[in-house]
Amino acid sequence: MRRRWRRNQRKLDPKRLVFIDETAISTSMTRRGGRAARGQRLVCKVPFGAWQSVTMVAALRHDRMTAPMTLNGAMTGDSFRSYIAQVLGPTLRRGDIVVMDNVPLHRTLAVREALEKLGVSVPTFPAYSPDLNPIEQAIAKLKAHLRKLAPRSPQRLTAALRDGLQQFTPAQCTAFLHHSGYGQPKRGLLYMRRPASQSAESHAHRPGRPGRDRRW
Repeated sequence: MRRRWRRNQRKLDPKRLVFIDETAISTSMTRRGGRAARGQRLVCKVPFGAWQSVTMVAALRHDRMTAPMTLNGAMTGDSFRSYIAQVLGPTLRRGDIVVMDNVPLHRTLAVREALEKLGVSVPTFPAYSPDLNPIEQAIAKLKAHLRKLAPRSPQRLTAALRDGLQQFTPAQCTAFLHHSGYGQPKRGLLYMRRPASQSAESHAHRPGRPGRDRRW
């Protein structure tokens, strides 16, 4: 499935692709690392106790993040169908290609029928392939922004999320797609094996470690 998807992804029009995913964010998010002078302890305040979790779902296009929605608690089948009908649906155009991972609530018959009624196609995405889903990169960038701001109330979390979504530029969104292999018709050439003569020649001229013979 992955191999077939990689062969076909070069043929997909990036302007028609719509990648959807959801993630959990909370009022307890903080930076995972930092820097301090040598010999000094790095101190960072982190919340301990009650916090509020929120599910955020959004879509990534080649030039923007679109159709964001938040809800309290985890995403359910009913809430996902409501998201498609009320939030995502109005942003879709006939002929778009909606790409989702294989979470069960994404693959229900009701979800597929709702999307097909809008005139979009829903291809089967290969399992365990986050590297082929560029919205994963966008979500990672968004969460890094939230950890930096460290909002500690639902109101501040919503404001930080809105600010983070507005920071995605068209160039960044295009770069996310390119990194995952979309919009690059010649990307397959990068995976071609070198001729045996070139491979042997490069090994022959590769220097060994100082003071140690290199064995092949």
